Amino acid sequence: MRSHVAKIKVVVGSAYTQSLDSFLHHDIEVEYLKPELFQKYLDQFKKFDFIPHYKKAIASAWAMWEQVNAGAGFDLVECTDFGLGFIPWLVYHNIPVVTRLHGSSGQIDLYERELQEILFGDQCRQTEFSLLQKSDALVTHSQSNFTFWQDIFPHKQINLISPLFKADSTPAKFIQKENFAIVCSRIQKWKGPDMLCKAVKVLPKPLLINWYGRDTMFTESLSLSDQLLEKFPEVWNRIIVPQGQVSHHQLADIQKKAKFAIIPSTWDMYNFTCLEYMSVGTPVICSEGAGVSSLIENGVNGFKYASNDHLALASCIAAVNDMNQVAYEKMTSEALKTVKNLMHIDIVKDNINLLVQAIQKFEKIAPNVFNQALYLPSDKKYTIDIVLNQQPLGKLLKYIGKRLKNKIMRQSNG
Repeated sequence: MRSHVAKIKVVVGSAYTQSLDSFLHHDIEVEYLKPELFQKYLDQFKKFDFIPHYKKAIASAWAMWEQVNAGAGFDLVECTDFGLGFIPWLVYHNIPVVTRLHGSSGQIDLYERELQEILFGDQCRQTEFSLLQKSDALVTHSQSNFTFWQDIFPHKQINLISPLFKADSTPAKFIQKENFAIVCSRIQKWKGPDMLCKAVKVLPKPLLINWYGRDTMFTESLSLSDQLLEKFPEVWNRIIVPQGQVSHHQLADIQKKAKFAIIPSTWDMYNFTCLEYMSVGTPVICSEGAGVSSLIENGVNGFKYASNDHLALASCIAAVNDMNQVAYEKMTSEALKTVKNLMHIDIVKDNINLLVQAIQKFEKIAPNVFNQALYLPSDKKYTIDIVLNQQPLGKLLKYIGKRLKNKIMRQSNG
């Protein structure tokens, strides 16, 4: 899009990402959220101490807003729904705002209830419901996510635009493949590791499956990888082997060598790894829970299955594993055609037209006092004592005793 506009600036930041780094990428200025600004705003949201992840998210949003001087000198700001970075831009709606619906914090919480921080998901969803529809344009990549948000905001136009994807390498041939399959994803509940384990258990001739991506926590003290090892000891870390994180460059080479790839997500807004597999000549098995599955014609340019059907997944694994060279390369050829359709210049034009329309239709609206009261930073030093003072003393004493006991046990085990 750079050649269509005068200037683009990107700020990379979130509740978990801050840095002093900055660089130029093809004449696009990129800088990270500055840690000192994040800390400044963290101190101004003491009232959310009892929802620490939400507190960090809203602090990072306001810090990025200040870092770019509230958008001064720019015609438009584009945000993602994830991370709540849109908050200040829609509270002080001084320039047009386009929000990309990539998979919001509130959405994700719906699919990972086990780790739900009390009130975090509810607060995110309330914030998203209250503010996202104020965006001058909402846009997403997948039909399933389009439908999700159109149901949430029936009177708001949701724009569906395919992602622009460019294949950077020559696809691998059948004879270049090695005898393993690949999953590229966080080890996370809704990414489908349980479903894959169940599928592998029923396979008569299971193939090595390397899982690349970072681990996440199942409980406060148990990682999901360790939980999977307890639940599926005959599969996890034996047939499905977690490999940790690797660089993008390394991963591209691994994706090329893999015999086939699996996207077992029970839900995903899109899942761009599917495009990566298809572009390097690696057949993909994709769950219908992933938005990108709409690109897959089962048995033609890949395989897809109902997201909660592990037997169907097992059948797909067996089918792709048994393909001969002719069938294999016919499928990968069809997959590459699909990817090339996502390199079309019309997709760039669709995005530019969306931005232009947002700018042309924009009208300043005075800030809403209710939203200001809830979302604006404050120097008032709330303390968590206000919450704790409202709890029965017996409950607090019981909690303190339990926490002390757990801490002593952890120290003795360490």
